[in-house]
Amino acid sequence: MADIPVYINYENSPVSIDQGDYPDDTLLHATYALSGVDLSISNESNSDSVLEVEVDAYYYLSVADPIGLTLEDNANVKLVSLDNWFLDEYATAETFIFNYSIGDGATLEMTPQFIGAVVNGGTWWSGAINVDFGGAGESTLIYDASGLGGMDNPEYYPKLTGMAEGDQLIVPNTDRAYYQDETLYFENSADGSRVVFNASDLNPEWMTFDGGSMTYACYLKGTHIATPDGEVKIEDIKAGDQVLTASGGIATVKWLGYRKLRKQHIPVKNALVAFPILFTKDSIASNRPHRDLIVSPWHHLYFDGALIPAMLLANGRTIIQQFDMKVFEYFHIELERFDIMLAEGVPAESYVDTGNRKMFQNAKTAALHPDFAPAQGRPVIEGIKVVRSGPIVDAVRKRLLQRAETMTQCARTSDADLRLEVDGQEVRALDASQQADVVRFVLPTGVRVGDVRIRSRSAVVRDTAVSARRDLRQVGVGLVRITIEDQDGRRDIDLQSAHLEGMHTPQDVRGTTMRWTNGDAVIPAALHGIRGPALLELHVLRTYIYWENVQQRAA
Repeated sequence: MADIPVYINYENSPVSIDQGDYPDDTLLHATYALSGVDLSISNESNSDSVLEVEVDAYYYLSVADPIGLTLEDNANVKLVSLDNWFLDEYATAETFIFNYSIGDGATLEMTPQFIGAVVNGGTWWSGAINVDFGGAGESTLIYDASGLGGMDNPEYYPKLTGMAEGDQLIVPNTDRAYYQDETLYFENSADGSRVVFNASDLNPEWMTFDGGSMTYACYLKGTHIATPDGEVKIEDIKAGDQVLTASGGIATVKWLGYRKLRKQHIPVKNALVAFPILFTKDSIASNRPHRDLIVSPWHHLYFDGALIPAMLLANGRTIIQQFDMKVFEYFHIELERFDIMLAEGVPAESYVDTGNRKMFQNAKTAALHPDFAPAQGRPVIEGIKVVRSGPIVDAVRKRLLQRAETMTQCARTSDADLRLEVDGQEVRALDASQQADVVRFVLPTGVRVGDVRIRSRSAVVRDTAVSARRDLRQVGVGLVRITIEDQDGRRDIDLQSAHLEGMHTPQDVRGTTMRWTNGDAVIPAALHGIRGPALLELHVLRTYIYWENVQQRAA
């Protein structure tokens, strides 16, 4: 293994490195020459490897000036050891502070060798560990104190701060965890050992314990399911419980499946079918849902005899796909017989095994039920059919779009509000043009023409169309030609030029090459080369349907 040294002192602190710059077999030897200095590790390249770090606490450390390690977003670091012999000889305090900060999506692992060297210290000193999760969520600390013993001594309690939704703490070789009196306890029932953390700012209601791990506030919990005894949170439902069906009947729960997903692990190509869909309160009808409802994209909701996937109903205003969610957990209820349940008052399907049971984290528990048959697909129920395109879906989308307009004071419009921006000045089109699809702009005189921005309204293709679409492009106007006329004559800008910014990939439209803008395209000065008074023409083949704020229009 390659051993690469990094030297940190007052003159160069903080030292910043990117773990992607180091090969998988690298051992980073981090030497802290003085107290009060920091090492920062980023992961701009999104490397999947783990950077192993050996810490050398080298010189005159004092309790007033701790040494620090900061993990930027998505970094993955393992502290394998602490070389502390110099502290025994020259340290000036009996207790030293080691501060660690974990960024969004980052993972910090501490080995028994490292932890033991910190807390046991030398002949007359010991160390204290502080871990700040940063408050952004989705950070992970793996604190492996296996075999150390005595880790329930208050003198050695690590201090945790800044935990937020999705943060996770894992303590290997423990099988029980709980929170009491602002303290986190992880215990090993076999040998009675335990590891304890000071964590005074946590909310017990947001904690989920699973053996030797604790996750703080998983998403999508809290969805209310109608039962004969009132609404119950989905995570509190278990096999054998009863739920109400949309038809007014009662059904028995057979199994509850769940699966946790993290944004950082979802490929871009899978975003559409992975990230949750939010139905805001009243987005379907009055009091339906009666609270915000979040479901998976392929979860089918019931509309007048039809089951329609949630992802086909998004409109970007009242029904919104949550692409920014960092951690989320899906639950699904399987009934003894497939039926339509009520989630926050909305009729929605129960789970049916279509061959996807293995997607759930607890799929193995399904094997405990001997009456589970092989995957047969969604059963046929008279009066209910699955619909994913066509007139039925379009009619439901149209109805929900109209409701969104009423709820949000927005309207859909085909007016692109096309304009230019040149050197900070807005340029509007001439009142008249020879062709309806040619929009002409006279560029301002007396200024040097820099980059020319093509601005317009824009919309996500899927969100405003009546017909169900899965296209997530943000589109402005569809251009087939850009023409410039200045003192050097008349010429075209190459529409397929790689130097154009804010443009989608060219596409063929009935034999004509067209490129959609994203609503804020740029013709760089180096590409257009305009000199003197100039006229710019945009040949527009298509516009789209855009959301417009009605109040702004009235103003």
